[in-house]
Amino acid sequence: MADDTHIARAATDARLLILIARTEESFDPLVTALLDAGITGATVLESRGIGAIIRSEMPIFAGLAALLPQATGSRVVLSVAPQQRIDALMRYLSQLPRERRPIGVTLPADTVLGLEP
Repeated sequence: MADDTHIARAATDARLLILIARTEESFDPLVTALLDAGITGATVLESRGIGAIIRSEMPIFAGLAALLPQATGSRVVLSVAPQQRIDALMRYLSQLPRERRPIGVTLPADTVLGLEP
């Protein structure tokens, strides 16, 4: 049986934070908000929306693509943070103009590996 001494149970308020900056202009305020909320550890992934995939890889759906927004790229930010810091972050982000707000969700993080307590 494997030794599980390196697996830490997360504090009861630890959350997985997932944010999607839909445009380049919305990414900079997101990074600023993360730092202001004290969330300094995060991973950023480059991503593409379904509209971009339809336009570039599925020309059979060209008519449908015309109905979708023209944005082609986005960035996904992943982090594990305490609920208190996430609350501060969400308060700030909710005050941004709608077009600059990221899509965001949090999920409970029951077990965390690789982070210092």
